[in-house]
Amino acid sequence: MEVIRMNTHNKKEPILQLEGICKSFPGVQALKGVDFSLWAGEVRGLVGGNGAGKSTLMNVLGGVINPDVGKIIINGQTVTIDNPAVAEQLGVSFIHQELSLFENMDIATNIFIQHLPQHKGVINYKKLYEESKKILDIVGLSHRKPSQAVSSLSMGERQLVEIARCLSQKTKILVLDEPTSSLTSPEIQILFKLMRDLKEQDVSIVFISHRFDEVYEICDNITIMRDGTNIATKPIADIEKMEVVRLMIGRELSEMYDHERVEPGKDLLEVKNLTRKNAFSNISFKLRAGEVIGLYGLLGSGRTELVRSIFGLDPFDNGEVYVEGKKVQIHKPGDAIKNGIALITEDRRGEGLVIDQSVQSNLVLANLSRFSKKGIIMDAKKEQLIGKENINRFKIATSNLKKTVGFLSGGNQQKVVIAKWINTKPSILILDEPTRGIDVGAKKEIYKITDELLKEGVGVFLISSELPELLGMCDRIIVIKNGREVAEFGSDEITNEKILYAAMGVN
Repeated sequence: MEVIRMNTHNKKEPILQLEGICKSFPGVQALKGVDFSLWAGEVRGLVGGNGAGKSTLMNVLGGVINPDVGKIIINGQTVTIDNPAVAEQLGVSFIHQELSLFENMDIATNIFIQHLPQHKGVINYKKLYEESKKILDIVGLSHRKPSQAVSSLSMGERQLVEIARCLSQKTKILVLDEPTSSLTSPEIQILFKLMRDLKEQDVSIVFISHRFDEVYEICDNITIMRDGTNIATKPIADIEKMEVVRLMIGRELSEMYDHERVEPGKDLLEVKNLTRKNAFSNISFKLRAGEVIGLYGLLGSGRTELVRSIFGLDPFDNGEVYVEGKKVQIHKPGDAIKNGIALITEDRRGEGLVIDQSVQSNLVLANLSRFSKKGIIMDAKKEQLIGKENINRFKIATSNLKKTVGFLSGGNQQKVVIAKWINTKPSILILDEPTRGIDVGAKKEIYKITDELLKEGVGVFLISSELPELLGMCDRIIVIKNGREVAEFGSDEITNEKILYAAMGVN
């Protein structure tokens, strides 16, 4: 592991220390002994690829997730933060990409929602509006009335109201998670001015972002995470953007990607100028039989929204979809299934499985008509037969078909999801983060299943946050940023660096 230590900050002691933080989830160790220190009045950039552990680490600080091992020290005192309320009491506030304001309430109520000034149980609106006006002046919203509805504000102004709420709670550590993703350029500059003002007041800020230009504009220091570890922390002036990208990647392809490339056949799927408002715009590509196309994009790029639209979960506004050269109308998942399209979503427990039902029931869910008599009564013999075939073919580790699927490991749950969709006999298989949160052995088995399908002429569209997975499995990789295709690479020109540079807009 390459670790580069930051130059000593001008403050003697850090306001925040996270020491040896470890956190595991089923099938994955998200944090591996992470150390992280933050000084008063510092703006720290926190970067890393999808799944690097950035959000998990900050969720530990915010009391959303309890660590398995490690210490949290604030102002020299070891503290236990087991819920968000404790974090707020200690002066730690968060602003997430998805804002948490109440749009039907006024600005003042949103700012002081957790500690409204009251007298004998009645809200003191005069005091509420007076205190709100003071904070609105600080965050650059002096032109807005405290009594104004939040719904009338722009996204940038709502972001500033979120910060105003934090200031009303005497925040000393402010975590901003992708705060500029929905802001215009002028709104971003207003936010940055406020951040500089807060810095002068010794408020410490953690700035999580995939936008390198912004990190380099506003941050004093940068921490780079990879695979649940703090790889490097350095002054922003001492590290080039390309070096940051190199540290974010930091690994070679594993031997586990023993992918046999298949000569692509006929066109199976073509999308032309697919567009959905506020999600993606003018996306076009072709997928051929036996081919794997990878789709890469950072948080908020629109990659998942794109495949959900192709599958009919979230219909697109404009564009055309062709299956084997024929234009098709896809308004709902049933339309996609009839046209040979299957989607394995990134949320296997929430959308891929009925978690409290049996393995057998889940295996036939996507194609009930095939396993029922006249589409009404389930054919128990046929259902059991296909269940046994699936267990053998996909190596699903279960003692019996009647076992509740929720009791299987993450890898075996994912194999049930894949088997369920393969039972629909698709010609086009869309995989959205198919190996997230599963162990290495299960990953290899899923790659093997994918290779078998390719040899049968299935076309695969693969979304993954793991660059080695994309490089090891794909014939081509499309990169999207802010809902638009920004690059496409063939197998002979794909590198980790090229993909990340394109996704981050680094020239």
